Amino acid sequence: MRLNMIRRNGKLYVRLLLGITLSIVLVLLISSSVYYFSFTGILQDKAYESDLSNLRQTGQAVANTTESAQSVAFQIYRNSAIAKVLYYQNPNAFDAQAVMIDLNNYLATMPYIQSIYVYNPSEDRFYISAQEGQSGILKGNEVNDTGIMEILDHYQEYKPFAPIPRIIKADNPEMEDMGVYTYLCYDAISSNKQMNSAVVVNISASWINRELASKTNESTSRTLLVDDRDIVRSVSDLKPLQLSDQDLSLIRSELGEPNARYTIADFEGVKSLISRTSSDQYDWHYVRISPYDEIVKEMKSVRVTTLLIASSVLLAGLFLSWLLSRYLYVPINKIESRMADLESERRNSSYTIRQNILHKLVQIQEFDPQVQLDKLKRADISFDFTKPYQLAYLRIDQFEKLKKNNSKDLLTYKFAIMNIATEICSKHFRVDSIELEDDSILMLLNVVDHSLSESEPLHAMLGEVQAACLEYIHIGISIAVTPVTDNPHQLHAMYKQAKEASYHRFFQGRSAIIETESLPFTEVSYSFPVGKEKRMIDALVAGKIDEAKSLFAEIIGETAPYPIRIVHSAATHITVSLGNMLKEIERNGSLQLGFNAELAVPRIEDFETLEEMTDAYYAFFDLLKSKLVEKRSGKQEDLIRKITHLIETRFTDPNLSLNYVADELNMSSYHISRVYRQQTLTTIVDMINHVRMENAKELLTTTECSVSDIAEKTGYASSSYFHRMFKKIYGVTPSEFRNAHAKK
Repeated sequence: MRLNMIRRNGKLYVRLLLGITLSIVLVLLISSSVYYFSFTGILQDKAYESDLSNLRQTGQAVANTTESAQSVAFQIYRNSAIAKVLYYQNPNAFDAQAVMIDLNNYLATMPYIQSIYVYNPSEDRFYISAQEGQSGILKGNEVNDTGIMEILDHYQEYKPFAPIPRIIKADNPEMEDMGVYTYLCYDAISSNKQMNSAVVVNISASWINRELASKTNESTSRTLLVDDRDIVRSVSDLKPLQLSDQDLSLIRSELGEPNARYTIADFEGVKSLISRTSSDQYDWHYVRISPYDEIVKEMKSVRVTTLLIASSVLLAGLFLSWLLSRYLYVPINKIESRMADLESERRNSSYTIRQNILHKLVQIQEFDPQVQLDKLKRADISFDFTKPYQLAYLRIDQFEKLKKNNSKDLLTYKFAIMNIATEICSKHFRVDSIELEDDSILMLLNVVDHSLSESEPLHAMLGEVQAACLEYIHIGISIAVTPVTDNPHQLHAMYKQAKEASYHRFFQGRSAIIETESLPFTEVSYSFPVGKEKRMIDALVAGKIDEAKSLFAEIIGETAPYPIRIVHSAATHITVSLGNMLKEIERNGSLQLGFNAELAVPRIEDFETLEEMTDAYYAFFDLLKSKLVEKRSGKQEDLIRKITHLIETRFTDPNLSLNYVADELNMSSYHISRVYRQQTLTTIVDMINHVRMENAKELLTTTECSVSDIAEKTGYASSSYFHRMFKKIYGVTPSEFRNAHAKK
């Protein structure tokens, strides 16, 4: 039977099999290639980093040697015996002998120095001490190292104490030439552009290479030096290399780039990894040539392993593709899938149409009931607003958290809630549901059993809905329910009431069942308690957090009997005022509290319940207090205490003023005035008047002194001025204040 099917529809089967097989092969080839080339790139980067490290070590070794050579040259110049042969003509034999002894001592203690030349240009005489080769006191024409004569003749072309890589010819033909780094130090130049003296220190290149030998592998890699004269040398012996134009161009390419990378190319006929450094302090570049085969030799085993794994996966994939193609080949699967798609499209289309009709129904205010009923019946909607009905407005608790953690499944969760609520309520009601924006669902309930519309049975049924949602999908819901009505024209108004009532979850808490009958919906006069808000802000600034919390709770609590928009308005008013307070503190107090996620005024939009918002505001108050305490601590607090103490102890002095306080503290009046206002949000003059007035109040209530005497005792030179200030601050005259207190 199966063979017959294959014969009848072999072409389709072959297409399926070939398509799946080719896809598997293509994926394997691409993934294996990406893996292979990625690993090759990693090896290249690893080799480059290793080469670059070795090149930098070579450059650092030359730089360190430069410091040593400079130190030796300075020591030689400071040597009194050597100074005689440098600057004086016809030195005696004892001085010359002392010079040679000192030079030999330098060589003995510093084995990395190959030779030292001390040169007196006026006598054309060299004093040479060398580890190998020519040594002694020689005339210029007797020196075998002709290269040094050329350097001295053209000393202007060389930087002082910049290493000069060169080759010193061997005296004996059987010996090899020696590579050295020459360091030239010469005395101040006279007006005829001739040097007065010179000291030449030659550092052996072999000594430097000996220190680097353990970190490099010259058998497989070569290190080259491109000096400031664009001469390519081998670092091992400093000999100039005779390279082809192609190889020279390859080495010199990209040397001017600040961040030169590596190049893979043929060098002297061998594929190589060519690594370069950027220009160093001597305008040198180091280049390392590493055979490419040595770098990728690890890839041979990786390549074999990759091929074996790919082959195994390919065979398994071919077998699976054969099985899968046989399964996909069966036509009945396509038929079933197509039928399911058609059914789903029909169901989704029907659902969308029903939802649109119900949405429009609750939104319109004036309509013909019969026309709308006909529309509902054509869409197979059972809800009948001409018969007793009521609405239940469901709101998902902690919706923002659910949206953040399960944003892709929100629609699924809402469908689940609608199904649960419909299944439970359909036992006693004819139910239709509307999916609303964000966290809301509206249930349209046609009352069948009037006993269920009573408060207690209805609450029990809605509680069952809440419990089922919590048990099966772990989501809490709050429900606002309207009273029963049979007036079709009240549908829109009841929908609005149910929606607004659902926001009273703010006071009643999550998972609340809210009856719209118990809530105010008519316009109610509300006056925001500006005085309490000001006291709350003053308490915050003064650090009286408990008082501020109590006042905040009173302000918000007083809005509970009003529509929810009043609650939002009051909370928003507080948020704005607190924001202005923070800005005022920062502006007038120079306290940078920081407006960020840590110190931000809470907003009512971020909370579902009063408890959440209250906790957030309390935490904000506590944090603000800690910030203010922290910012106001330190030296400025000590200054504030001194100023306040001075005012409290000398308020009786009529001369007490801002300048008086500044003179006492030996500080500028501008500075102490600014700091005092920043820290206390009041001025020194206001503080003086405050202390004087507080003491005046005490004297008025506890003594029989006259007003003029009290004015004098509190530091006021004029009793009339005292009289005006007292009335300005307290609203009554001193005598009226005393009489009022006496009556109490």
